[in-house]
Amino acid sequence: MRTRTPLTPADSPSLLRQMNLAVVLREIRRSGPISRPTIARETGLSNPTVTHVVQLLLDKGYVVETGSGADSPEPKRPGPRARYLTFRSDLGYLLGIDSGADNTVSKLADLSGTILATARMAHDRDPDRAHVLNAIRTTSAEVLTQAGVTASQLRAVVIGTPGVVDPVTGELSLAPQIEGWEGLALADELRDLAGCPIVAENEANLSLLAERWQGGAQATDHVVYVQFGVGIGGALLVGGELYRGSAGAAGEFAYLATTDPEEEDPRRSSAGRFEWFAGGGAYQRHGAEAARRPEGALLLELAGGDPDAVTARVVFEAAAHSDPAATRIADELLARVGRGLANIATVLNPSLILIGGGISTAGNLVLEPIQRLVTQLVPYPPRIELSRLGANGTVLGAVRRAMQIANERLYNFTDELPH
Repeated sequence: MRTRTPLTPADSPSLLRQMNLAVVLREIRRSGPISRPTIARETGLSNPTVTHVVQLLLDKGYVVETGSGADSPEPKRPGPRARYLTFRSDLGYLLGIDSGADNTVSKLADLSGTILATARMAHDRDPDRAHVLNAIRTTSAEVLTQAGVTASQLRAVVIGTPGVVDPVTGELSLAPQIEGWEGLALADELRDLAGCPIVAENEANLSLLAERWQGGAQATDHVVYVQFGVGIGGALLVGGELYRGSAGAAGEFAYLATTDPEEEDPRRSSAGRFEWFAGGGAYQRHGAEAARRPEGALLLELAGGDPDAVTARVVFEAAAHSDPAATRIADELLARVGRGLANIATVLNPSLILIGGGISTAGNLVLEPIQRLVTQLVPYPPRIELSRLGANGTVLGAVRRAMQIANERLYNFTDELPH
């Protein structure tokens, strides 16, 4: 049986009612359909208190009550049949959006996080601000239409984005992947999407929230999440809580210092130094160079005959066929990744490093060399795993963050209670 902290006599009756309401509603959401006696047993509240609180929740429409049946979650006992309470997840809806450099994805969910509709729009290479904003509006409208939901029914909208979101102004910085994105107050720009709270959040932070919710970080409190895609991003879970840093820029691993030599000067790019030497752009540069030489024939073929079309995916596809040129590129760049992650692990001592983003789809071609190098270099090496959420990490994290925002309002009963 779970217990909660006992309330003291100094607590006001209004505060006691608010706390009891929140406790009971959480239990119904977590375990419903559930009976009143079970709620009392699981929360430690008295039966009369549970009865009173449940009636308030029924009156306000937060929950519904049904009779027991053949599919009842509890064993049948002699006497009157128990009645069961279920949270009304259709009281409102949540919109999660991933506004990445490759594509924009929107997902509509109910208040329990069940996905009801998904829309995706691919971007041209090097998208600009207008293109991505249009993709956000288009995919948002599409999921609402698919589900038969209106914008007025939304309780929270969360938009995942590359870069750092200023915690005071909401303006974006360190977001070179989308032209014109830096300096944009994204949530304010999209204020007309709905009348509910609209929040912009760093994409890696959201991916880590998704891992905590449905992925590899569910049972681990100290996690480093690294996202390798067009750019390199990261997020930190410290003591089970997302750590953002003083300016919201914790986990900006793209800007790690590195002494890896390369002919091109990273100062020609707005990318961070580590991102320049080990991110998706590095695979493109090295792959294109190799594809222009006889040894890169397979890379050229997989890129459709255009050296400039070589991507990290092409490099790993060729490496999976034991192509020497692709294998050399992958080995060199993954060694850089391994050294960077070793430095991070030495400082933070996480239990787990999770690798997400496009590079994670290459499987053991990515995982094994990184594991090997980090184990060699770190005194207390963490587990290293690939994300199991694939390309859905950021948008699922946006849904999860929207749930948290909606919950904060849902559990605020100040205006709902008699005084």
